[in-house]
Amino acid sequence: MNALNKVARGERTTIVVIALVAAVALVLGVGGFFMARTFLTSADSGTTASKASSDSNGGMSGASSGEASQAPDTAPQSEAAPTPEATASSMPPCEDGTSAPDGTCLHPASVQWLDDLLPDPSTVDRKDADAVCSAYVITNQTWDASRDVTDAFASIRASVYETPELQRKHTPTPELVKGQGEFLPLVPNRSHTTVTIENIGVEGRESPRREGNEWVRLVSFTRSYADGSHEPVRELVFLTLVEQEDGTWAVGNAEWH
Repeated sequence: MNALNKVARGERTTIVVIALVAAVALVLGVGGFFMARTFLTSADSGTTASKASSDSNGGMSGASSGEASQAPDTAPQSEAAPTPEATASSMPPCEDGTSAPDGTCLHPASVQWLDDLLPDPSTVDRKDADAVCSAYVITNQTWDASRDVTDAFASIRASVYETPELQRKHTPTPELVKGQGEFLPLVPNRSHTTVTIENIGVEGRESPRREGNEWVRLVSFTRSYADGSHEPVRELVFLTLVEQEDGTWAVGNAEWH
């Protein structure tokens, strides 16, 4: 019985020990499982968070880079101020003279254009010989004692209708010209004359005499004094007109009668 009891007691002891070992193993196994799971979960969370952070940073960096590359260049750009094109004048500058309405330079500068008394030379049809004759005579015989010193001032104004050769024959000192018998009556009242064209033809006939590029015209006119200081004067002038290369007419010679 003692032997059997010892065996039984030993077996129980062994069973208890095995049971304890099994229990400890079970506890350790369960605990290890949960610990391992917790560790793996934490690791996965860290990895996921790190990846998310990396993706977030990368996405933002990419967006910033994209925005930077797509953002329009708003920096102010200096624009060169437009430079007006230099416009070459069709007429040379009028130095030491007076410019007529058509751009002709009159010398000396003391000669003034009479805008209120004379036809505008820029509107006269230079291809119409009779229009040139009329404008020339009116301009040559219109004197203004309030602005002119002699009647030579008027002849210089009339040069806008003359050929260059005839223009060069005018005196450079019109204020010194003598023989002003018909001009002097205007001086006391500083008055002026007016001109009326009576007829344009040749020796009283309407048919003109034209040879080559020249056209001879006879113009009859009346010069009146605005203040009545002198009786109206009726006169004649033979004008030789020369056709220019551009088809216009210019006075090449004048014979006053």
